[in-house]
Amino acid sequence: MARIIALSVAFVTLALPAFAEDKVDTAKVTCKEYLESDHNLMVAMESAFHEAMKNDPKLGSLNEAELSLVMWDNCTGKPDVKVIDALQK
Repeated sequence: MARIIALSVAFVTLALPAFAEDKVDTAKVTCKEYLESDHNLMVAMESAFHEAMKNDPKLGSLNEAELSLVMWDNCTGKPDVKVIDALQK
């Protein structure tokens, strides 16, 4: 249990500069970062991707909850893939 907490703290510490001020760089977020993020960071990422994909012909009509399910499904098992690439496949 302590190991999980320590790893979580380490991840958040490393991830904070990339997501400072609630700005998510959708071009850089990996599936691993998305899948292992805490709830607040995951919601921020989903919001950013929803905004980024609003003009996409396939995903633009999805609401944020629907897009989050697509993100989760497309990222599962692909930790090194960027979320934006997973969404566009």
